[in-house]
Amino acid sequence: MASLTRVYPTAVARGTVQRNTAQTVYKVVLSNAGLAVMASDAAAARVTDAVGSFAGILQVKADGSEMYLVADRHATSIGTVAKHIAQVLDTGAFTVSGGVATLSDTQTVTVTEPTNLEGM
Repeated sequence: MASLTRVYPTAVARGTVQRNTAQTVYKVVLSNAGLAVMASDAAAARVTDAVGSFAGILQVKADGSEMYLVADRHATSIGTVAKHIAQVLDTGAFTVSGGVATLSDTQTVTVTEPTNLEGM
């Protein structure tokens, strides 16, 4: 039987995300009002097109209020994901702080990197 030497991560911790590659999961939550909505498949397609260049796997929740994506951690951050989405949803002035994009109508796009995938 072949043996395995665990290098990264060094230990298994049940109940937490374990990364064996540079991939990560991002959860995007839209305030689902004003500019921060994906109320149709066409609107969702504009957002998924914006993140499609760096997201290998993505899914928009059926009601359009959330999106989940798998992306390379070296090429992205919660802030860059929020910025890419805000640029599509808002043609006005928006701000990004951490993983929160505040759109010109004060609605928000919040991006997190979950530490637990259960129940997403």
